[in-house]
Amino acid sequence: MRFHMAKSNPGRPSVPAIRRVAGSGIPSKYLRRTTCLWLVCLLSAALAPAARGAEKNKNQVDLLIARNQVQDPYFRQSVVLLLPNVEAPLVVGLIINKPTRFTLAQIIPDSPDFKGVTDLAYFGGPVEIRTPSVVFRSSIAPNKAVKLFDNVYLTFDAGLISKAFSGRQAGRKARMFLGRAQWAPGQLQNEIRQGGWYRIQADGNLVFSSHPGDLWRILHDRSAPSKYIRYLLPSSSPQSPARETAAM
Repeated sequence: MRFHMAKSNPGRPSVPAIRRVAGSGIPSKYLRRTTCLWLVCLLSAALAPAARGAEKNKNQVDLLIARNQVQDPYFRQSVVLLLPNVEAPLVVGLIINKPTRFTLAQIIPDSPDFKGVTDLAYFGGPVEIRTPSVVFRSSIAPNKAVKLFDNVYLTFDAGLISKAFSGRQAGRKARMFLGRAQWAPGQLQNEIRQGGWYRIQADGNLVFSSHPGDLWRILHDRSAPSKYIRYLLPSSSPQSPARETAAM
């Protein structure tokens, strides 16, 4: 079964370019053009409605786990963090288990804020691959950030993105994602009905997993129903034994 995600705007990079990012090979042309100004190209217009959506859906932040049927090159074996509902018809998320091979210092070489930062950038999805966002933990609610759940926040703000990776305190977590995933109205629900995704509740330990390469397999195995169902057959006498059957 093959699933087709919603198309992004016409100005996005070519499919080969996106695939190089997803496969951890960012084109040199992209690296040269990535400067501090690049951080300013954010989804700031969506920040306010997203915050309102987060307030109305505090306990409804989920993860999507692609099932084996999904063969789309961008979403195969993906774990997607769904963002709080915004006042828009789209469903938006970030792929959280696909790190690139490039550090933030390599991707943003002209910014002193990222000098020496060895954190890897993550492929967030094929839509607007040059738009960065950061998911991070914070003990206080920062301005210009959307609360996802617990002490986990999302920001598109350039200043807050820089701050999240400069002088971080011990134990504080932050990850940068390039691009995002999105679905048209009803599209995700249709894909779930067709058996394309499992859906579970998100938590910070999963979002900031130290072994993202293993995350899909672990969550897929956890979400998949057991092959064996144990039940009692109806009987005409109290002495009828219990039986076990396999549901293949």
